Amino acid sequence: MAGSARVFGGSGSRSRKTKKAIAVAVTLVFLALMGVSPGAAGQGLDQDQGALTQNPQQNPFPQITPDRFPKPSRKQKQALLDDNFKKMKKHSEDLAELAKSLQAEIAKSNENVLSLEIVKKAEQIEKLARKIRNEAKGY
Repeated sequence: MAGSARVFGGSGSRSRKTKKAIAVAVTLVFLALMGVSPGAAGQGLDQDQGALTQNPQQNPFPQITPDRFPKPSRKQKQALLDDNFKKMKKHSEDLAELAKSLQAEIAKSNENVLSLEIVKKAEQIEKLARKIRNEAKGY
């Protein structure tokens, strides 16, 4: 009981029922973190766990075959690059247009008032810039 007095402060401010409920809750959380069910916690450790044992001959990692995803042909690669370039070009034009409109919005406002439109356009610019960056990387 001396150990529980240290855990619960020993001042006696909590009732016995509360202390017991806290101890049960802490035990259940500990068992859950350890991956043990409360029913199996009372059983001895020498008993066979059955489902938890694994055949040592069995490989725990699945085999990945290299031809699972065939490489694209030269024409397919070129078509992907062309499509990606067209997207980047379109997004960069949109980005330039948004930047000009943002500049115009900022010119209309003053230092005391910033419109919500400025924030929205800035977010759109960020999204487009990320798209362009990812397309340039080839994602």
